[in-house]
Amino acid sequence: MALKQTLNLRQTQRLALTPGLRQSLSVLALSAADLATLAEAEIAENPLLNWADGGAHGGGGAFDYALDNVAAAPSLSEYLAGQIALTRAPERLRQLATYLAGNLTGEGYLADSPDVVAEMLGLDVALVDQAITLLQTCEPPGIGARGLADCLDIQLRALDEPERTRRALLGNLDAFAASDWAALQSRTGLSRSEIHRLRGLLQALTPFPAESFGDRQISYVTPDLKITPDPSGTVRVDLVTSSLPVLEINHDLYQQTAAADPAAETYLRDHLSRARTLISAIAARSRTLLRIAAEIATTQHGFFLHGHDHMRPLTRSEVAARIGIHPSTVSRAIANKSLECPHGVFALDFFFTAGLPATDGKTTHSAHAIRMEIRRMIEQEPRESPLSDAQIAADLKDSGVDISRRTVAKYRQCLKMPSSNERRRSKKNL
Repeated sequence: MALKQTLNLRQTQRLALTPGLRQSLSVLALSAADLATLAEAEIAENPLLNWADGGAHGGGGAFDYALDNVAAAPSLSEYLAGQIALTRAPERLRQLATYLAGNLTGEGYLADSPDVVAEMLGLDVALVDQAITLLQTCEPPGIGARGLADCLDIQLRALDEPERTRRALLGNLDAFAASDWAALQSRTGLSRSEIHRLRGLLQALTPFPAESFGDRQISYVTPDLKITPDPSGTVRVDLVTSSLPVLEINHDLYQQTAAADPAAETYLRDHLSRARTLISAIAARSRTLLRIAAEIATTQHGFFLHGHDHMRPLTRSEVAARIGIHPSTVSRAIANKSLECPHGVFALDFFFTAGLPATDGKTTHSAHAIRMEIRRMIEQEPRESPLSDAQIAADLKDSGVDISRRTVAKYRQCLKMPSSNERRRSKKNL
């Protein structure tokens, strides 16, 4: 009975996705450069659609600058699309894999589950899974993974690691992070030398495959949004319209041609509907970005005024609940988008960070802010006595952060900072 209810719900949700809604969701996920490419293609095919004001992009020099720089430094989605195009996979599969490549998180993981993608596009989950497999054959290794463990497993399989060692490594990431060799030997039955080999292998893997395309603070594109603090302590959120294509419909051509040739009216009516749908989707994209940016500005107010130490926890689900949309829509909206503020230009997903509980049980701390604090503590530690993960955890608890030694070790590794023993040895050799 429960299975039947689930299937009925899925069918109802698919029927609700009209062509216009599907285009709105697709446009929402596009970067400004990809949106301009889409607009150019539509103008080439649709005689009723023009650039507003007769401009090449309707946006002026700032937008041209953005396109020039993106062309000089390809985005991750463009890099992946180029690889996918060279495969011998069926065209439909290549198109779907390219779509997925344009909807990755800032880490390079899938933004949505296969079920969500299939539901949104009206496709079978099996086809989406095939497209994911195709995407995961691309460089950088681990791209298109469902999460950290899947990302590491993709890289291990590419190295022809046997299943037993893959399970031993992926099932004990916490013990590797804590350098708990006794526990690892007990759990896996592997020798100490094999465990150390796996540790070296783990350190060589990339947990966030998208990071090879630069820091999540990006400076070579015109941002989609701008946040400006004012002297009173409030922040202003603006949409950077120079990065958007501005389109208009040639109503005169429609009326004149339809009146002169009734046989062409159906053709023109279809293209008129397409033009209206695209213009509406671009406007909806702008409204959604502004609403999300306003929530970011509210939560990360301290960051915009004072910097990284004032980052607050924020999830896509929280923003979705506040503005009344689905979390997957938030993920789609922030993909390939950037925001300029006094501290630089950042990918929008930079502002979404997990939270750690405070020792008082009432407040939470941003995981990003805690990572920055761990970096600061290690950089300022006494040269003769590097801080252990346990000492860092204890100091953070004294500051009101409820954090374990294992979490400190995980964050330290994300920062690519060696353990206290390794730091001690390296400092002795200086």
